[in-house]
Amino acid sequence: MSAAALSVVVLVVFLLALYLLQRYGDLRKQQRMVLLGTLLSWYLCFLIVFVLPLDVSTTIYNQCIHDSSNHTPSVSQGGRFNQHTNSTFLNNISVP
Repeated sequence: MSAAALSVVVLVVFLLALYLLQRYGDLRKQQRMVLLGTLLSWYLCFLIVFVLPLDVSTTIYNQCIHDSSNHTPSVSQGGRFNQHTNSTFLNNISVP
């Protein structure tokens, strides 16, 4: 996962949780432990919601880059893929 994107998401999620706590909570009347617990719980919930799609998309992107750098199909003279490449690919597919 990109460190810059992750750090931006972590900071934005913390500010979002802090803003929501300030907007919907009564900061002067509540105890500090209640505010801290609420901030932590909202922060962790929002963090999962925002980090999971970032992690999945980064993993898929890195996998595509890895696959494209390792796989260069060989082309025969007729412009079609080599039969050896196609047969190997078809042998790896399992049909239930």
